[in-house]
Amino acid sequence: MKRIIYFIIIIIMLVSVFLLSTDTRERSEYKMGTLVSIRLFGFKWSDFDSTLDKAFSAIDSVDNIANKYRENSEISRLNRTGFKAPVTVSKDLFLLIDSSKTLCKESDGAFDITVAPLVKLWKPYKSRDSIPDKESIKKALSLVGSDKLILDRQKQTVFFRKEGMEIDLSAIAKGYAVDKAVAAIRSCGFSSAMVNAGGDLFCVGKKDFFFFWRIGIQDPRNRKDLLDVLRLSDSAVATSGGYEQYFAYKNRDYTHLVHPKTGYPVESIFSSTTVITKRCMIADGIATAVSVGGEKVKNKLEDIYPEIQIITYEFK
Repeated sequence: MKRIIYFIIIIIMLVSVFLLSTDTRERSEYKMGTLVSIRLFGFKWSDFDSTLDKAFSAIDSVDNIANKYRENSEISRLNRTGFKAPVTVSKDLFLLIDSSKTLCKESDGAFDITVAPLVKLWKPYKSRDSIPDKESIKKALSLVGSDKLILDRQKQTVFFRKEGMEIDLSAIAKGYAVDKAVAAIRSCGFSSAMVNAGGDLFCVGKKDFFFFWRIGIQDPRNRKDLLDVLRLSDSAVATSGGYEQYFAYKNRDYTHLVHPKTGYPVESIFSSTTVITKRCMIADGIATAVSVGGEKVKNKLEDIYPEIQIITYEFK
């Protein structure tokens, strides 16, 4: 009996010492058009500040490459000159474009980064009492299609077949930035952390070393309610849906998700697609692909990626 009591006392003392030697730090910054929060759990002697600096710098590096709204970003320079001659791009940008082109083929064109001319066409109409005319949509559609993107893996170059083409990486770049931040965190020795970039997130290890991270899927009809709660470890999550940004015209709802094949926005605003996998970039891209392409694309991608979990909700 005494041995059991001594053993319990020793366990309590060890747990107390462990808890007293651990610490949690969190920092939030506005990056890539959204609020990015990073939480680290480690020991009191861990270098929290330096690790957070490196993680946010990793996110900045992706933003400098893939933000088409920044005039001096690498993607903006490519969009201005890509039709003139093959352009040598950075390793990161080439990876993003190459991965996007692969996902375009796998999703039967539902995910297509060349949709940028259509997105640009529809964007001003969110504040107008009208929609683009059919001729304008037809003209923009003629510039869309990843088959018009010519990549040379050996030379690491990108070429646009048509003048006026542009690429938009917003449906995959944020996830890639999360992956880069996670790599920076792990390289600094942390094994318990979470990076959340506006809903695109990665859970490193377990929360406080011992517990699964609990991630809620928000109900788009009522943001105070949850559709589900996920229990995750070493996993990425991304959610996409047309409910975040939409406008109404003549009793019809138009979302911010434009279909690359029809030229028109995806119809359902009350839909949500959540993807769980090991890379946030992949989760980000597939969530958009399924939101655009629907059940058919979901089934096909589940066959291609059996290790990925895709959760969809449709609301009438």
